[in-house]
Amino acid sequence: MYTALLADGRLYQLLQRCDDDLAAECRAGGCPRCHGVLHSARYPRKPRGLRGPLSPEYGWRSSFCCARRDCRKRATPASFRFLGRKVYLGAVVVLI
Repeated sequence: MYTALLADGRLYQLLQRCDDDLAAECRAGGCPRCHGVLHSARYPRKPRGLRGPLSPEYGWRSSFCCARRDCRKRATPASFRFLGRKVYLGAVVVLI
């Protein structure tokens, strides 16, 4: 049953949409230090733990950086796909 769930691409699309919602909330909140505007500062991840193909967009982690030159504080929202700084997919680790 779990292998079928992990092989289903709809699960990963749902997790991607949830992460996009969290990123939108984080960006709307502004900089955590100075409340300035946040610019996109996404960075690539190499998700491990899945054999099936994922869309290229799935390997990017949402992150933001303050636009003010004297601040430049980074804001990285929580993720349903990745577990903190780990590269393994969260769904895989939780189900194991």
